[in-house]
Amino acid sequence: MKLRHAAAGVCVSAVVAAVGGTVGKFGPSAGPGAPGGLPARVLAGYYPGWHEMPARLRDIDPHYSVVYLFAARPVGGPPGTTGAVYWTAPGDGRGAASHFNDDLRFARQVQGRKIILSVGGDGNGMSFPNRAKSRAFIASIADLYRRFGGIDGLDWNTFQANQRPDTAEMIWISLELKRMYPGFIISAPPAPWSAIDQRFCRDMLSAGALDYCAPQYYDGPNLADPAYVVANVDQWVELLGASHVVVGFGINNAPNFMSDAQVATAWRELRRRHPDLRGAFNWELATDERQGWPFARKIGPMVLQAPRR
Repeated sequence: MKLRHAAAGVCVSAVVAAVGGTVGKFGPSAGPGAPGGLPARVLAGYYPGWHEMPARLRDIDPHYSVVYLFAARPVGGPPGTTGAVYWTAPGDGRGAASHFNDDLRFARQVQGRKIILSVGGDGNGMSFPNRAKSRAFIASIADLYRRFGGIDGLDWNTFQANQRPDTAEMIWISLELKRMYPGFIISAPPAPWSAIDQRFCRDMLSAGALDYCAPQYYDGPNLADPAYVVANVDQWVELLGASHVVVGFGINNAPNFMSDAQVATAWRELRRRHPDLRGAFNWELATDERQGWPFARKIGPMVLQAPRR
């Protein structure tokens, strides 16, 4: 997704659903009327297309209930010339590209995961100044939907740095996609500190065009401080409600990233304060695999367990 620091702008990713229903592979599932039929608890990870030897989709650690395909890019570069986006398959060093469609279908239909297409990211902001550009965007998403054999949602990762979101058009686009594909999930990963991002997520949610926001706490000054994360998530919960908030973490031996112990500490306190938090996401899956899946296997069970009442 690539982050933006305090002066940089936004990336977006998000999802939500009402709690309740039956028990599935990833824990209690959402009730039949919930957006996208999402699990009651979300454990998500980003799957960038730039790695030469990524894991195949079916081989991602089974704790992950949501996988973000990162990322579709704007035609012509940011902020997009036509409104359309394009997709580049991941590297095929372990067969991820040559088995992509079959693995995507297996992940959705057999493993029960939700596969969400992230759009933008890594500096690829997009503008939607008119309806023609918005329609071209929808047409390109529909084309990718057909090519993939179906996806479960869209992650708005398109407003970054100085690219402010065209909220009215993004609401229209999101509602159109939800109309076209019943249960389609709309998410967004905002910059935690950004008042612009907060208004965007609030307005999208109020319009019924967003399922969850997932502020990202990594790759920027102070973002990997558990105390900051807890205090900032309090603000997002007050704004959107806990069930519409997913918390973004990054585990890495690098500046402005946390250790798995720090993430565990932050999550325990967050769940104590906000038992109904929707879940957590990880940047990113290849790093988690290389480290032995600490996010999936150490943090995942903590996130996926039902809250104590």
